Amino acid sequence: LLSCSSHGRLCAPPTFITQRNNSTSPKIKVDYDQTTGVAVMHMQNPPVNSLSLDFLTELCISLEKLEMDKGCRGLIITSNQPKVFSAGLDILEMYGKSPEHCGEFWKVVQEIWLKLYGSNMVTIAAISGSSPAGGCLLSMTCDYRIMADNPRYTIGLNETQLGIVAPFWFKETMVNTVGHRNTEVALQLGLLYKPAEALKIGLVDQLVPEDQVFTVATQTMTKWLTIPEHARQITKSMMRNPTIDKLRTNREADIQNFVSFITKESIQKSLRMYMEMLKQRKA
Repeated sequence: LLSCSSHGRLCAPPTFITQRNNSTSPKIKVDYDQTTGVAVMHMQNPPVNSLSLDFLTELCISLEKLEMDKGCRGLIITSNQPKVFSAGLDILEMYGKSPEHCGEFWKVVQEIWLKLYGSNMVTIAAISGSSPAGGCLLSMTCDYRIMADNPRYTIGLNETQLGIVAPFWFKETMVNTVGHRNTEVALQLGLLYKPAEALKIGLVDQLVPEDQVFTVATQTMTKWLTIPEHARQITKSMMRNPTIDKLRTNREADIQNFVSFITKESIQKSLRMYMEMLKQRKA
């Protein structure tokens, strides 16, 4: 479920820009091709792209910069870490932390979802490895998902496996992606799907050989960008805004619910047991 880690269009050349946020160790690298209007966001938070507070904050800043550039029409999200897209929310942000810290962390998780799920850009997830829990949510915010056809990889919202409940907006994102019944079974059992299973229920849209994920994502982006932009954006808003508005209306209550739940002694005990299991695996 969770990973544990340490902590306006420009006309003049160059037409290919690499952006790095101010950080001693950037967790996000953005390559933006002004000629095509497509940006590629590389997640590089070793070892497994844990969604920590620092990582999510950097991701927010990167997204804001791209959204402000009207020439940027498409975004491909991918991973620079082998065999993993993102292993999910960083458990260290929730274990042994103050309610205030947990609340701050959850607010940024909400913000990332709001920015990506409601983005005017065409967004494509190039999933070249496993993508459980928060990693699955990140990919589901995108318009299209392309996954490596490798049976060793899995994707899904497996919160219940750790005694944690996916919040309503996780649930509704999945319902909007794979339907009510598939979501009901998946969330109750905390299922992680192999690529072929994920394709069958619509959790991913396409499977390709591992070494072709990014190439196919680039080709797919070209196809999506041929659609008149205003018509596509209005249609996307029509499909997604009811879910987005529901979270916007209930953000504070959702944060309070999360903090109240995650700081319970029983949940903290479950997180501690999970971390101990990870240490044993590593050993």
